[in-house]
Amino acid sequence: MTVTTKQIEIVETAGMHYVQTIARVCNELKMPFYLLLAMLEKETGTVRNVYGGDVGGSLSGFKKTVNKGNYDVFWWMAIEKGGKSNGVGPGQLTYKGYHTDMKAKGLDITDVYTNIKYSANVIFSYYKNARTSGLGVHDSIKKAGTLYNTGSSDGWQTNGYGTRLLTIALKWKEQVGNTDYK
Repeated sequence: MTVTTKQIEIVETAGMHYVQTIARVCNELKMPFYLLLAMLEKETGTVRNVYGGDVGGSLSGFKKTVNKGNYDVFWWMAIEKGGKSNGVGPGQLTYKGYHTDMKAKGLDITDVYTNIKYSANVIFSYYKNARTSGLGVHDSIKKAGTLYNTGSSDGWQTNGYGTRLLTIALKWKEQVGNTDYK
C-alpha cells in the first residue's frame, strides 16, 4: 500500500497540514492513510503542531507552535515537577510515559515528523492488536481510539473518542479510498 499523489492532493485541498509527512509515515509503517488522517484530525483539526487544551495541563492554551525551547518548559512543568501533562504536537502525545520513552530513545517530540510517526506507531499498534484478536475494522478503530485517548480499553464499544474516530476515519476512507479496508 502506497499513498498516491492523488490522495495527497485530495487531503491538501481539504486544508490539512503536513500531508507529505503524513503520507511518508503511512508508507513507512504500511498504515492506512485514512486511519492516520482521522487520528490527527481528531487531535488537532487540520494537523497542527500545538499544545493541547487539557484543563490544568502544562502549557494548556499556549498559543505558540511547539518547539524545543517551549517544550523544555513543558518537560520541567509536567515531568520534572510532576504537573498535569497535556497533548504535545500533531499527535497530541499526552501520556507522560510517551514523553519519557521518546527522550530515552533520543527522539525529538517537537519535530513534526517524529511526533507523527511516534503517535502513528501507538495507534496503529492498538489497531493491529485489535484486528489480530478477531475484531472487525470498525471495532478495531474504535478500540484503538479509546486506547490512544484513555490508555484503557474499558468501555471501548461506547467510548465517545473511539466512536468519533471511526466517524472521521470513514469520512477519510470515502475521500481517499483504501484498498486494504476489509
